[in-house]
This record gives sequence, structure tokens and C-alpha cells, in this order.
Amino acid sequence: MKKILYLDIVNDIKGKIEKGILRPGDLLLSENEMAEQYDVSRTTLRKSLALLVNEKYIYTIPGKGNYVCEPTANQYQFYFDEIDSLKGEVDEVKMLSVGVITPGRKLMRELKIGSFEKVIKVQKSVQIKNETVQYAAIFLPYQKGNPIVEDVINFANFHGVLEKGKLQFQLKKLINVDIVTPPLEVREILEIDRDEDCFLIAQNIISMEDNMPISYNEFYIKKNFFTLNAETTL
Repeated sequence: MKKILYLDIVNDIKGKIEKGILRPGDLLLSENEMAEQYDVSRTTLRKSLALLVNEKYIYTIPGKGNYVCEPTANQYQFYFDEIDSLKGEVDEVKMLSVGVITPGRKLMRELKIGSFEKVIKVQKSVQIKNETVQYAAIFLPYQKGNPIVEDVINFANFHGVLEKGKLQFQLKKLINVDIVTPPLEVREILEIDRDEDCFLIAQNIISMEDNMPISYNEFYIKKNFFTLNAETTL
């Protein structure tokens, strides 16, 4: 018999909500009843419910239970991928540098670390038709022996590292999109004029297990090579 994973439960409940089988305001079965229905432990079930709450499919009233959220017309779910969101076929992702730095105040705030701690800084660029269209700076708290950090140091391959295995279901990603005039270092890499602006996507990747930052990333992208799509969540 196939073992039920907590993401299977998430997808099943999402599907029932999206098909109208479960309607806004409906009370879900109790945790004991759902655990029996899906043949899982309450720990596994609670992981599923936590993810559904985080994605705003359901909400919890302590002592009463879990309810289906009302749909909202002004709440959108954005799709962003550092490669797939670019316009055009990517020719090359070039690693510029990997190093250990002392964090400034901004990185201390974003990564929730102290001034005595170190940070891994990864710099990359993306080329389309021999033109550099994106510069990325990726920052991770340095923890010696951490396999994710060691992979970044040894292989300089951040894209996809965090998406492997069970970790991908334990991440929360936040992005902020802005149009900025980039600093000199970025202008030189992107080969743009001093008065030209570009997109800046600031991304925080957070562990849902302990709500601590895993990385803080900045993607500078030329305006004519970037698109951002969104749809209402329900």
C-alpha cells in the first residue's frame, strides 16, 4: 500500500476546495477523523494543515476546528523563478564568485544573525543571446558542516539545491519586486547606463520548521527581459 505523504493530503484538500466540494466557511473533519481517513499520524496531518493555513486555503479557530477560507479577489499568488521568469532562452549561467563576508546591518536583519557571524555570498550572472540580463547575489548564514552551505561552497550551485528532497516542502518564500537604479557594481555587470533602472527582486527563503531565514537573495534583471505572472489564490 502506498504511504500517504502530508503533501498528498494538502493536494487532496486543495482539490476539494477548488472543485467546490468544500465550500468557504465549511468546517473540516476533526483532526482525529482526518488522521483516520488518510491513515496517517496526527503529526503528519498537522504538517498538512499548517501548509494549508500558510497558503490561506483554511484557517483555524482554537477549540473549534479548521474552516475553509473565503475566496478573495485581491490576493494574488505570484510565480517567480530566477531562470524561468526571464524572457528568452538562457544561454549560460555564469558563476562570478563565492566567498565568505562579514555582514552589514541589512544582512544581519534579513538573516537574523549577529555581527560576529559570517555569511556566504554567491554572485552569478545569466546571459541570453550573449547579453548579460541578470545579476544575482545570494547570501546564506555560514554554518560549517551544513550540507546545503557546503554544496554552495564546493560546487557553487545554488539554483535547485534548496528544492531537493523533503526540504522543498518546508520552505516559505517571500519576494519584493521594485524598480531601482542599481549600484555601480551591478551596472557594470549588466552593462547599463548610470541613469538606467532595472527590476530588483529581493527574495527571502525561510524554514517553516523554525521560521528562521535560510537565505536572502537579490536578483537585478534588465526590464525588457523579465515578466512576473500572478493569479488569484482561490
